Amino acid sequence: RLVLLVLFWGGWLGMLGAAAAIVAQAPRCQPLPDKAWWELGALYRAPPKAFGGDLKGVAEHVEHLAGLQVGGLVLGPLYPPKPADPQT
Repeated sequence: RLVLLVLFWGGWLGMLGAAAAIVAQAPRCQPLPDKAWWELGALYRAPPKAFGGDLKGVAEHVEHLAGLQVGGLVLGPLYPPKPADPQT
């Protein structure tokens, strides 16, 4: 029994040492590149109608959106959709 106990703990310590050596020799991760502006915050998408229907209304709400930490504003659609063609 004593031999098996010594073999068990010797094997366990050997595997622990091997794992530590593998971790020490592993290559390091590359540093992350700088983020682009669209990755710094959430993009908020809304039609211009949500801001009063024109760009002046959008300009009035930009400070409020900046307070919400919005990274960018996507407006669309700017033009009303075309009505469906009754001929098709």
